[in-house]
Amino acid sequence: MKSENKEYTITAYTEDYLGLIGRINAIFSRRRISIVNLNVGPSEMERVKKFVIIVRETEESVQKITRQMEKQVDVLEVHYHKNPCLTAVLHAS
Repeated sequence: MKSENKEYTITAYTEDYLGLIGRINAIFSRRRISIVNLNVGPSEMERVKKFVIIVRETEESVQKITRQMEKQVDVLEVHYHKNPCLTAVLHAS
């Protein structure tokens, strides 16, 4: 049984390191995962960046990519969750 692609939000907190966007993008590119939306900015903590990445993938694939992101030296923490509100809106149309 093939898993269904759903929309997930991945949130990562990282050290403020030049070039980290390219390294994170490379993780997605190697797995052939398209990023639907990417937002990077300061977090609530000083010298910590917050990445908010939206993808449309299977949960298994999202789990793998979050584990891969956590292995990066400058990544402090990574979380993901399914976007239930957006899914309900898309199915209602």
